[in-house]
Amino acid sequence: VSYLAGNWWFPWLVALGSGVNMFTLVFGGVLAACYVTAILTRPKYWLATATINAFGTIIGVILVVYLVEVNGTDYITDRFPSVFKSDKWGWIEENVEKYGPFGVVLTSAAPIVLHPVILFAMLAKMNTAVLVGCIFVGRVLKYSIMAQCALTAPGMLRYFGGKKLVDIAKKES
Repeated sequence: VSYLAGNWWFPWLVALGSGVNMFTLVFGGVLAACYVTAILTRPKYWLATATINAFGTIIGVILVVYLVEVNGTDYITDRFPSVFKSDKWGWIEENVEKYGPFGVVLTSAAPIVLHPVILFAMLAKMNTAVLVGCIFVGRVLKYSIMAQCALTAPGMLRYFGGKKLVDIAKKES
């Protein structure tokens, strides 16, 4: 993958995958590995790569938000039931309800799926543009932190994708 990761278009491909993963939830590990490989292959562009990946995620978020607006909040809980079995549920709900937009940024920067964040923010009647903007900022933060971990402290990547992600970062660097 590293021979592909050096191309200018590779971060855009990973970003597209991040947007699609909002509906599949099965590519997280592969996308994280591709993202880290892109960072290590072109370290000078870590911030651009982080922003591009967040942009791809936001396209998926906008589509999910639209579908929830059209179909109601049951759309998200019916389509993604496994997401709502997480032990992080209470933490996400508390952050969104207690801290509003800042809570959305905080939880979006965490290595978690975004569906509960979207659900709680929509139930709290958060403005859609504010919700999407806060998730974007949170994801840029998350991907920036991941990039810096990959470049300076690969062992910290275990918090984003387990031992395999750490191994990839150590092998590529």
